[in-house]
Amino acid sequence: MGFKYRYLCDLLEDLESGRAAKVSAATPKDNPSIRIVSQWFTKHEQAIQDAGTDRVKLLSCMFPEKRTDRVYWLREKFLSSIIGRSLRLGSTRLQELNRWQSSGSFDLACCAEKVMRQAENPISPAQELTVEEIDCAMEMIASRCRFSGPQIRRNRSAVDHESILSSLYLRSSSRDAKWLTRMILKSYAPVVFPEHYTLKKFHFLLPHLFRLQNSFDGALDMLASEPINKLPPNPDPTSARKLSAIAMQHLRPRVGIKVGRPEYYKARSIKHCHQMVNGRRMSIERKYDGEYCQIHVDTSNKYSPIQIFSKSGKDSTADREKVLPVVEQALGLGGPDCKITGRCILEGELLVWNDEDCEIMDFSKLRRLLPRSGVLMGVDNDSPYVTRVNEKMACANPRRPQPFEHLMIMFFDILMLDDDICLAKPQRERRLLLQKVVKRISGRSDLAHQEVLDFGREDSYHRLERSFEKAITQRWEGYVLKASDEPYFPIYSTGVNHMFGRWIKLKKDYIPGLGDTVDLAIIGGSYVSRDVQSLSQIKNLKWTHFFVGCLLNKEGVQADSSIPHFRVIDVIGRHCMSMQSMQYLNQFGEFYKRSPGEFEGFAVEYGHNGLSKASDLFKKPFVVEMLGSGFEKPSGARYFTLRFPRILKIHSDRSMEDAASFRELQILAENARAAPPG
Repeated sequence: MGFKYRYLCDLLEDLESGRAAKVSAATPKDNPSIRIVSQWFTKHEQAIQDAGTDRVKLLSCMFPEKRTDRVYWLREKFLSSIIGRSLRLGSTRLQELNRWQSSGSFDLACCAEKVMRQAENPISPAQELTVEEIDCAMEMIASRCRFSGPQIRRNRSAVDHESILSSLYLRSSSRDAKWLTRMILKSYAPVVFPEHYTLKKFHFLLPHLFRLQNSFDGALDMLASEPINKLPPNPDPTSARKLSAIAMQHLRPRVGIKVGRPEYYKARSIKHCHQMVNGRRMSIERKYDGEYCQIHVDTSNKYSPIQIFSKSGKDSTADREKVLPVVEQALGLGGPDCKITGRCILEGELLVWNDEDCEIMDFSKLRRLLPRSGVLMGVDNDSPYVTRVNEKMACANPRRPQPFEHLMIMFFDILMLDDDICLAKPQRERRLLLQKVVKRISGRSDLAHQEVLDFGREDSYHRLERSFEKAITQRWEGYVLKASDEPYFPIYSTGVNHMFGRWIKLKKDYIPGLGDTVDLAIIGGSYVSRDVQSLSQIKNLKWTHFFVGCLLNKEGVQADSSIPHFRVIDVIGRHCMSMQSMQYLNQFGEFYKRSPGEFEGFAVEYGHNGLSKASDLFKKPFVVEMLGSGFEKPSGARYFTLRFPRILKIHSDRSMEDAASFRELQILAENARAAPPG
């Protein structure tokens, strides 16, 4: 029979209606989202537990963003054209549907709801959609995209997007079509499910199992296994704690399904970090600026014994094939010294090593060596290498890695070794085991730099301070602190207090005054409708994104002899500023906005093709102090700009001449990235 999709839409609609309610700090039940989810599960518990309901598909529809193995390659413009043709809209209603492209309008989902409400589809009970049907349709669409996971692509569908989606929209009410649109776009924003609580309502163990097996299929398979399937789904809190302890003895990760990662705390200062540690013995590991990978080894699979998962959980083995020989060498697979007799799961960071300079290269160099589904992204504008050919200088192909640069892997944890579930071991034991399993090969494989500090010592604060100063001097990204005597996940801990289960990140850009800061100019803005719902608290919202520009001719402008010429280097949105800054730019930008086609006060060029175009320019640019986590070359660009930029302050008393020019920004980047002093 299946689970009716309108039931899920009821929940989403209630969460959207209740999201503005104020949350009292008394108990979790005072949270309106918790209350709404609780009531919904009570109402539909029988249907959810029914044998005819596919709970994997229900969870996939609830949390579409968790299905990282599915890529639909559908954005608003293409999707709106499909909706228009499916509903056979006339020119007037089609114009209303496409209002999402206009500044000040709602997102595509709301526009679709409004248009469809004018002539509701008559839907009989037999035609009602189920989450099972929708999830199957989504999988069919994802199977046609090369960027989806290999398992999804193996079941490639011959049916085109329009045929699949048309049938869904024609069987949806206007309200349900709104949520269907957001599901396809993989964001229910502004609605956000209380994830832990929602999973817990399915089964009290599901949040733990989903962390252990980072896929709904894997987590629910574990729920169905002996003896966990004998446990009640929602016991009282006291029984749940006792049953959890019993269940943990039977839980083991599975090779082929990515294990989730512990959560992090961000240390805002050395003092804050010291307080969070709370006297424990900690492993302090260097944080490398690379790409996370989780390596699964199954020696019984003779043809492909190694699988590599990316941070998102996607199987990226095919794209990481260049590092497979390095992994085999480091683990000694097939050799007499190999410590793995069956299966193993390890964690590491993929880096680029330079044999000529004997050092780790920039994060941006990974683009040349790590394709995405076979496609190299953002390398066309990389600076070419200068090489010597027959005593003459020549430029090498920027898309092709040079002979002296190659992938290396920095191992930092081991999660399973044969029948040994290392997740339950304290970190110090996992590190010792990792040293036995992994062979260090210069420039190919190594173990993350580590030092151990007992924070029970009186001088621990000053020792941490000195160590962090050294890390900054060496241009390291920062540290990750892990409790030496605690397991990988707090669910394996026997202690009562599980707040210590998180790791701690200590980076200079988290600490006020230590990050890389620079004054830059905001020269224009644009409106992206999909972000509107998340910015509903902003009054008179005109722009959701802002364009960061640098003067190319600062000297001429200062001499009053040249028209300002800006190069746009970045576009920032709501995640890069506070709501107060967003409100300020929207409020005062109204006084200075000009249409790009009509405004001749300054010239604008865009740094690379991946940047969107401003819908409005500001006659008087805003000067803002921006903080970043170092400098990097954006994908497809030849210049450096701030990495993870955030606005710290808007300077109302400064002009565009006070902001850094393009040349000054590049000098700042070069100095910040220069080799550490000897």
